[in-house]
Amino acid sequence: MSPKKKSFKATWITAGIFIILAVVALLLDSGDKLNRDKIKIYKLEKEDIRAFELVNNLKTETVICERNGAGEWGMTKPAVYETEKSDIETVLTNLASLSMDRKIEKPGELKDYGLEKPSYSAGFTLKNGKKYTLLLGDKSPTGTFYYVKDKESRDIYLGYSYSLEALIKGAKELRKKSFFDINAAAVNRIDMKFEAREYSLLKGEDKNWLIAPYNFKGSTEEVEKLINNLKKVKAADIIEDEAKEPGKYGLDRPRLLVTVFSEAGKKTTALIGKKLASKEKEEDYAKLENSPIVYSIGSDFLKENDKNYNDYRDKKLVYLKGTEVNEIEILAGKKKFTAIKGKNGVYVLTEPAGKNKGEEALKKLLTGLLDLKAEEFIDDSGKKLEKYGLKNPAVIVSLYNRENNGRALKFKIFLGEQNKTGCFVRTSALDSVFSVSKSILETINEIEKAGEAK
Repeated sequence: MSPKKKSFKATWITAGIFIILAVVALLLDSGDKLNRDKIKIYKLEKEDIRAFELVNNLKTETVICERNGAGEWGMTKPAVYETEKSDIETVLTNLASLSMDRKIEKPGELKDYGLEKPSYSAGFTLKNGKKYTLLLGDKSPTGTFYYVKDKESRDIYLGYSYSLEALIKGAKELRKKSFFDINAAAVNRIDMKFEAREYSLLKGEDKNWLIAPYNFKGSTEEVEKLINNLKKVKAADIIEDEAKEPGKYGLDRPRLLVTVFSEAGKKTTALIGKKLASKEKEEDYAKLENSPIVYSIGSDFLKENDKNYNDYRDKKLVYLKGTEVNEIEILAGKKKFTAIKGKNGVYVLTEPAGKNKGEEALKKLLTGLLDLKAEEFIDDSGKKLEKYGLKNPAVIVSLYNRENNGRALKFKIFLGEQNKTGCFVRTSALDSVFSVSKSILETINEIEKAGEAK
């Protein structure tokens, strides 16, 4: 026989073997007679469950969790521990909604299904005192199902692995690992204390955020990102239950100490210490204040939130509406340009006078100023303005409101030297120096040209 024919024959033999194995697996999964309707062994709601016991005979571990009088869940075995709400909820949901794919009509002996000495069991007690125990045996040949039965029943079922494996939980998996159990809307203060800097984010009565002690306006968007990051912080592992030497983990002098306060008076403080001495894991040691338990958390949390107060500042520089302004004044060296808003809402240069001069540029300037944002926070000292060309600024733009023969200054911005990306500015509201886009200078140049045109 030629090598080609031998290869072709071998391929068909291999394919045939796989087909036979697949058929055998399906037959083994199917049982003698199938009931394709979903079967509920237990009829209950998750609110009916008062306690549950998960037994892992492979690890000889038993976990018992109970609901207290206030409806809160806690672990009582192997020891008294707080539990993670979301993981407890998963166990309860899977117990209450548990349905079998099929019932084996003519089952063999229990040992044939791994149910004589089951690997796992899930027992639960209802509020009315009734107790049930679900036994989990071997997986089916395809791995899609577990063989299961109620402890007091002779019936054997096939249940989907993905729903039953939610009941195979150990103590570590169910213990509390989230650091900040917070309602985002109720948070009204966050203290961030790093090794060399500290600041606070405070929510005012107007629900806007301020940065203390600097009294700068905070960015709601950036603060909300931080709160969401805090809500997601979960321990990767539990390192030690009774840490008597916090210095070993760098928790006596933490790299970050973050405290979250809520409107209800609740306060939670977390400490982030040294990095784990592990090449495989990017994790840091961490603990909650007033708790002896040391955890490890992913290093991404500290990396993402290693920020200074400027990262949480509102970059908007002008807090005005267009309806609050009806006069624009520009001082560029010895040149002065004044524009008044007409009844038609259009700005026209009145000094130097000129009909329909610079309308588009004036409109663009006002829009640009009302939307003006800092691209960078440069200097909050209020000193050395000459360094930025702001002691004798090149351009000063003032926005006024004329009403009832009065003239009220609403906002003033000083433009200094240009830098690589824009120009240095400060405003009448703050002594701080910012960097903004060069587009504002370009628009002012357009107005100058319009005003000087004959």
